[in-house]
Amino acid sequence: MAVDDMNPDIRGLLERIYLGGTTYFDADGRYLHKVPSSFSARDLQALDAAGLPPNALSTSTHDEAVTRLRALAARIDLGKAADAFVTSLTSADLSWQSVLPAACLGLAMPAHEFTPMSESNPICRVCFHDARGPLDLTERALFRSIQGTGWGSYGPVEAVAALEFALADPAWPQPGEHDAWTFHSLLELLAGLPAGSRYSVARKQLKAAKLLSVNTVYRCESTLEALSFISVIENAEHPGLVTSWTSAVERDHRPNTRVEVPAPLAWWSADDGINTAVVERLFGGIRKPATRPSAPVAVAAKPRRATAPRVAGRSLPGPVAAGDVYAVRLREDLWTAVYCHAVADDDGPERGLVEYLDVLTPVPVVPEQLEGVGYRDRRNGQRWQAWCTGLAKTTGVRRVAQGLVAPPHARKHEATRLRTGAKDLRYTADLHFDLSG
Repeated sequence: MAVDDMNPDIRGLLERIYLGGTTYFDADGRYLHKVPSSFSARDLQALDAAGLPPNALSTSTHDEAVTRLRALAARIDLGKAADAFVTSLTSADLSWQSVLPAACLGLAMPAHEFTPMSESNPICRVCFHDARGPLDLTERALFRSIQGTGWGSYGPVEAVAALEFALADPAWPQPGEHDAWTFHSLLELLAGLPAGSRYSVARKQLKAAKLLSVNTVYRCESTLEALSFISVIENAEHPGLVTSWTSAVERDHRPNTRVEVPAPLAWWSADDGINTAVVERLFGGIRKPATRPSAPVAVAAKPRRATAPRVAGRSLPGPVAAGDVYAVRLREDLWTAVYCHAVADDDGPERGLVEYLDVLTPVPVVPEQLEGVGYRDRRNGQRWQAWCTGLAKTTGVRRVAQGLVAPPHARKHEATRLRTGAKDLRYTADLHFDLSG
């Protein structure tokens, strides 16, 4: 099931865990997401019933995942998968973009033994299977729905999950006239790029054209990656998987370190054009309407009850000043605080010299709770301070006290030039506190 095809409350719950939560390593070294304590038993039961429990870690070995992927891919109707791909551009959940690339991967992938990239890099050089740890299948389902997928470096476990979700759904989306128009307009945009244009130009032009339902830079890039993965845009020396099999190490090869995307897209340019034979083979049944159809009327989403609980109170007004204390939200059920020692007096952006206080509370701390509270050094014992911008205008950071005398510290802190942003305080807190509990 696609995440957006279910009750919106389910997606809201998943976003609270995976977009606003805290990650940690458990006693077995597994990378997990903290479920907020504000979740009820009913919330967790709803996720279980939807087949999307938090931290659903894959247990597949390399050989199991490869065998399963090849078997699932053989069951996929590529015509239906192509229809779903086109529909995902505008009217269907973005998860449907992943089905056709996943099927192409499984059909092209040979049976093989696990061969690591190197002694220190236990990722299979043939298929990208990562032996370092399990994949969180629920997290991947959410991100397929949010982003689609570019299929640049995901291995067989991700592809298996995408195909299993599709095969479990009896109602695959069918493209309407607007979907067909959008798909062919995308191909025409790529065919009309100036000679020599690379993926960054294509991405910029695609975003400017506003063809996709989710018109972000990442979404435009993932769409181009997916098209190159299935050989619609490819380079003769770096083909997509419909043309021929290419290993993980080949797909990971880029012209230089500045190129962010994998092959084939990394090597493609407008001079390579579009593989019209692959377009006809996969999408031949989808013709462009003679005139631009009206966009489908968006159906109003159901209200989402699964939003994070609101925290009462507002940030105290005024410019950043020495003696301020700012509460910092780490997740919806956990806050810490930083003390502002001084304010920069140069012409740069407003910034305060901050240091973590030794406090963790379920809601923003109040002045009465700060009496006797000292600083919280890093877990390695080092004292830490940094010049922080955005204290007065960052969501999840609020001033809760003013004019407080600085708590004493046993060690004097040397002048620092270290800089950070208020939005990063929730992440660097992990270096000071054990947030796994």
